[in-house]
Amino acid sequence: MNVIFGPVNSRRFGKSLGVDLSPSKKQCNFDCLYCELPAAKTMDSYEDVISVEEIVNAVQSALEEHKDIDVLTITANGEPTLYPHLSELMNEINGIKGRTQTLI
Repeated sequence: MNVIFGPVNSRRFGKSLGVDLSPSKKQCNFDCLYCELPAAKTMDSYEDVISVEEIVNAVQSALEEHKDIDVLTITANGEPTLYPHLSELMNEINGIKGRTQTLI
């Protein structure tokens, strides 16, 4: 499963690399008007969880391939803060990202 997308050029953030914590399907507890994804169902946790190790390995490989990334954008096909290992993931990413900024 590919958790990395981009890089995308952003007027606000420079060159952004996306990290999708839910690439297989929408997993969200919101129904935001501006969201292009279908309406959410009520949920309080992810059903399909990708391991921290898999995500970190993908981020590390992408950062090695794209050395000029300004921002890592942590997102999901839905709400990234529902990811059950977000704190651990952010600690791991902070250890490998160097000077690259991180947005959630």
